[in-house]
Amino acid sequence: MELDNRSVQILQAVASTVKISSKELLEKYALTRNQLDYAVKKINEYLRGNQYPPIIRSRNGSFIVDTKVVDAFSGIMNNESQLKADETSYLDEEHRLLVILLLIFSADYLSLYHFSESLEVSKNTIISDIKKLKQQLRKYKLTIDYSRKEGYYFRGNEEIIRGLILGVTDQVMESIYNRVIFEKYLSVASVEVNHQRDVLQQVEAELHVQYTDNRIQTAPYFLVLLNRRVQNRHYIEQRFGLLAKEIMDTNEYAAIVKVLAGQKKLPKSYTEHLYLCLYMLSLKITDLSNTFSLNTDALRKQIEAFITVLEKNTIIQLNDKTQLIENLALHLTPAYYRIRYGLTSDYTITDMVKHQLDPLFFIVKSSIAPLEEFFEERIPNDEIYLITMFIGAYMQKEKPINLDNTVVKAAVVCPNGIISSKLLENTLDNWFPMIHFVSSFSIREFYEKERELDVQLIFSTNPLETQLPVIVVGNDLSSMNKTLIVNEVIQLIYKIDSYKLQPDHILAIVKKHLPMDTEIEEKIRKELMISYNSIFQIQDQEVLTNEMKLNLADVVNAESILILDEALDWPQVLRLTTENLIERGIVEPGYLAQLEAQFPEVTPSILLGNRIVIPHTVPEHGARSLGMCFAKITQGFVSQNQRYYYVVVISATDRKQHIQPMMQLLKIASDPKIIERLDQAKNKQAILAIIEESKKK
Repeated sequence: MELDNRSVQILQAVASTVKISSKELLEKYALTRNQLDYAVKKINEYLRGNQYPPIIRSRNGSFIVDTKVVDAFSGIMNNESQLKADETSYLDEEHRLLVILLLIFSADYLSLYHFSESLEVSKNTIISDIKKLKQQLRKYKLTIDYSRKEGYYFRGNEEIIRGLILGVTDQVMESIYNRVIFEKYLSVASVEVNHQRDVLQQVEAELHVQYTDNRIQTAPYFLVLLNRRVQNRHYIEQRFGLLAKEIMDTNEYAAIVKVLAGQKKLPKSYTEHLYLCLYMLSLKITDLSNTFSLNTDALRKQIEAFITVLEKNTIIQLNDKTQLIENLALHLTPAYYRIRYGLTSDYTITDMVKHQLDPLFFIVKSSIAPLEEFFEERIPNDEIYLITMFIGAYMQKEKPINLDNTVVKAAVVCPNGIISSKLLENTLDNWFPMIHFVSSFSIREFYEKERELDVQLIFSTNPLETQLPVIVVGNDLSSMNKTLIVNEVIQLIYKIDSYKLQPDHILAIVKKHLPMDTEIEEKIRKELMISYNSIFQIQDQEVLTNEMKLNLADVVNAESILILDEALDWPQVLRLTTENLIERGIVEPGYLAQLEAQFPEVTPSILLGNRIVIPHTVPEHGARSLGMCFAKITQGFVSQNQRYYYVVVISATDRKQHIQPMMQLLKIASDPKIIERLDQAKNKQAILAIIEESKKK
């Protein structure tokens, strides 16, 4: 028997997640209890039919999954999974809607009869599907219309329609039904796809770039569908104006036109071939020639300015900034064309990931002005979220390479571009101090350099054909299950079946013989996890999020607030505020001397929102714990011919705990209305009330 897509997703979720409850599955997939019960029954029939142990649901609603099922069906152990769709597979509603969208995008004439026959469902089902699609498309200001002459067609902005084609194509490519949908339902022949892939590879050669693996796989399908739309006389409106000349004068434009003309693929309309060229320029790349027409030196300078502002707003000094700038330049070069010319982004960030990133995202967005100055456009939030993910992982890269302590050398293989590759590499590097990560590669780069690699282990988002041991990890950080990856690493390096050493496994044995309440159980689990991580040198830290979820109100209390009414100068203010931290044991006495040496005057590097002065230094200069002293100087003080009224001296001991408090402090510093309320505050309680409110915003 075959599983429908919903059952596939549930099976992979249960197999990939060590602790997932029925309630979480109900919420994640918007199911009723009956629907979940039916899906689990269907999954177990499938498992038994393929000689796998069934999934058992415990009394508390969690699932017990045999390790054989984990190995075979989790998205971590086997990213492609053993679940494949064939031409007889029944499409669920979600994928049927995608097919209807793509058919309307690309077909010449479609009636209810065409849909009903090809999708093998009733006309009433198609009518219901189209009604749902119309509701979904309202946010794009698009609608699906029908006429006897034209059949079903889209009405709306052609650029938005093409952006949807790109997004839907990516959705289909990520599905187990991708081959069935493209070949059976859309009649996309492999010869068409291969021809478009050849064109892209010729463009790579002409531009001296290398597209990411996922783009070189999915872009040909988009180009086939785009070509059909143009053949059906759906043309893009002329909108580039003076910007067109900027593009047409570049070497990249000439190179792409040369390839397209040589292949007799150049559209007759200049706006169409301009759109096609822009699309190719906007594709993510893994390698970039120094001869690219875009002024990458100017871009690097603006990236450097962005990093300077970011360091001030996060009070973190980033290491190896040269490499960080190069990696961001590699990502932002194609992003320039997406942003500058309003093209649709070729990736999506899930709402869950966005929620996790919110504190750091706010700080990155507040620091992004130098890049927007270069692009001469506002940078979309999805682009900023991707930069935030990379910065977040990079900020955690604190582990010095000590080859004497490393057990093996490893490489990372990722098809999704430089930002995703480095994000994954930095994450794994932080998790595993015993592994020395030599580099990250695209799939094509890996196969080209495989024989030269001096590594004993590969981490990859896709299965690879290689003699080296490969640990397949999730493609999206939010779906990576650290426990499963850690188990496999331990098995490969130490030759130990670590499933039996897991704290939860040990606790389950203990609880059989010794009842315990929830509080005691959690304390024991925590101590077991600390011991487990220590034995196997596993870092137990979150990569992007503030694990403790501290707020500014948790760091600034009545003891840490000073209201200074007398006339003071900057050295006096700095001494009084820092002594508050010294007296409370948050910093060592030498912290003051360091701040006095670093900041004889107030400089832009310690100004938050041009309102609040935030003197701070690196933890090595005497920071004992996270803390702040918030001072209001009633009469103000003058430094560099500028008067200031607020100083917050900060002590930070790592790169993550203070991120959320800093976000909230930045919001205060950036909001004139809040500053006005602080100006009117007469006592500590009034200031504390304002700070308390900051965590609600």
